[in-house]
Amino acid sequence: GDRMKLRWTLLRAAGLAVTAALLASCGGSSDGLVEFVPGRILVFGDQASVITADGRKYTINAVNADGSVRCDSNLTWVQILASSYGKGFPECPLSAETSAPASRILARSGATAGGTHEFDLAQQVTRQLELPADAGGGIMSNDLVSVLAGTNDVVGAYERFEAGEIDEAAALALAEQAGVAIATQVNRLADAGARVLITTVPDVSLTPYGRSKTVAGTARLSYLTARVNAKLLVTIDNDGRRIGLIELNPYLIAVVSNPPAYGYRNARDA
Repeated sequence: GDRMKLRWTLLRAAGLAVTAALLASCGGSSDGLVEFVPGRILVFGDQASVITADGRKYTINAVNADGSVRCDSNLTWVQILASSYGKGFPECPLSAETSAPASRILARSGATAGGTHEFDLAQQVTRQLELPADAGGGIMSNDLVSVLAGTNDVVGAYERFEAGEIDEAAALALAEQAGVAIATQVNRLADAGARVLITTVPDVSLTPYGRSKTVAGTARLSYLTARVNAKLLVTIDNDGRRIGLIELNPYLIAVVSNPPAYGYRNARDA
């Protein structure tokens, strides 16, 4: 469907910037700076962070001559993040890993921030916290957690407004509720002892999905995204120590404005 056509490949190039920001945010003051080295990486969110059991991603997949998927090419942003620490995921281990990866992709396609489906963000976090430690559950003090969600909430609120189900005020309220819901789960993970890397929601108006709408529709998608992020930013308990914040959209705008400068030939088409 159209919402699966969102341009997630732009996130790949942000991975290295994410890693640098994490080290700055989790290291403490410049006096006695200590680099945080994760024991494993736990990934929460929506399809932007998913790798399926057969190594496929919701982006442009690399394939071999026989048509089989190469999961170790066209890396997603969480793969770039994990590989910077010499780690992979069971769906696509690093060749350098000598044992089965302990890191986990808990993100699910279609996940929303505050929904009640089993694949939504709150349920992802609850399952991990309630799973016994000997089964890989819980949070350890050296866990690095990534959270990227909210795009499906923006699309959902927009499409309900366009269908006449809700008015503009209700759509904005849904977007703001999503921002609070994401922040609530981020705080919950940080309180459990994780170091959390939270990425703001990519501006949906810049995607092929957003560009296909009317001028008014594109503007509305941009504003809905902004409202999610505004509530997210004021609700996370960001003390500069437990949570690393990546404000993605300035980088996203730069890539879309000048793709060749960031190694892309096309940042417009699905």
